[in-house]
Amino acid sequence: MMPLLHYAEIQAQIDAFDPIAYDKTRNYLDGAVSRLSPYLSRGVISIGDVYQRLKAKGFTLHEMEAFVMELCWREHAQRIWQHHNPQVELRNKQLWIQDYDYLPNEILSAQTGIDAIDQALLGLFKTGYMHNHMRMYVASLVCNHYGAYWKTAAKWMFSLLCDADAASNHLSWQWVCGANAPKVYFANQENINKYAKSNQHQTFLDTSYDKLPQLKIECDWVAPSYAFVPKNPKQLSIDTNLPTYLYTPYHLDPEWRYSTKGNRILFWDLSHWQEYPFTEQNFNWINDLAKLNIPDIQIYVGHWDNLATNLKLEQCYTKEHPLMAAYPIDKDARDWLLPDFEKAPGSFFNFWKKVHKHLSNEQ
Repeated sequence: MMPLLHYAEIQAQIDAFDPIAYDKTRNYLDGAVSRLSPYLSRGVISIGDVYQRLKAKGFTLHEMEAFVMELCWREHAQRIWQHHNPQVELRNKQLWIQDYDYLPNEILSAQTGIDAIDQALLGLFKTGYMHNHMRMYVASLVCNHYGAYWKTAAKWMFSLLCDADAASNHLSWQWVCGANAPKVYFANQENINKYAKSNQHQTFLDTSYDKLPQLKIECDWVAPSYAFVPKNPKQLSIDTNLPTYLYTPYHLDPEWRYSTKGNRILFWDLSHWQEYPFTEQNFNWINDLAKLNIPDIQIYVGHWDNLATNLKLEQCYTKEHPLMAAYPIDKDARDWLLPDFEKAPGSFFNFWKKVHKHLSNEQ
């Protein structure tokens, strides 16, 4: 698994990150990427935190523009989710689908025959992490050559990722298959060899780009398994004289309301589990990350109605997130690159222009 880091260690990891080196190498699988995505997705740190900390180190917006743009992609996806369910195609229907419910066994068993992809899949199964460029390669192979339905594949990968975020994950799968883009994404063996620094040839992807759209691969279809469903670890201990601070797998900010005494609960809402499942490995990793960073946090697995009977809702607080929208409690705002932005964000590049202008005015 990815390392379990204390908040101070995550801050140190931000301080050690070089956005200039990132700009030059980010597309390579061994490039100087930040490895911050698990802690961003889990809400231990925020997009705004990372930007402001790098800015305080003396990096200009121009020097870290490639990395800030990547942060902006994450924010853009979250802003879309505030207005649009990422389970639904944003623009188009996937053009070619062989099976809606099953996935290629070649993917699930890491036996595609593309060495770099197979090694990355094995790494994903073991660590819960995969480089973003490799995620695109895998999605292209799964949807555009095998013909799996993007939504089925996105759910499968979500369950495996320790940095699983439905907005970024599902919208990226849509982008690769053309459901959230004007075209379909392809990559041939030459491209994979370049960025994986591999030297494999004579594979089914060892062909020219003009032939890739017609390249359809036979596979063995199998149903993905989501056998793990968590159970409540133990009875909550609630002091009704104190406020309750509700955390989720997307909100584990150790600095949030930390100076005020209260009941602190990590809530796993099982009403979301069918659409957004986690492996047992990732479930345990997230719980351990919470316990490491938030003193006295308790874990509750169940449904909102059952949890609410233990709480004084007028003294219950959380942070805004689309999966928390229905809970009738006070919600603090998240930390954004572009705060006070409430409408649907539109295209990424129009949104990026607004973010860039805002950040430039702060310089």
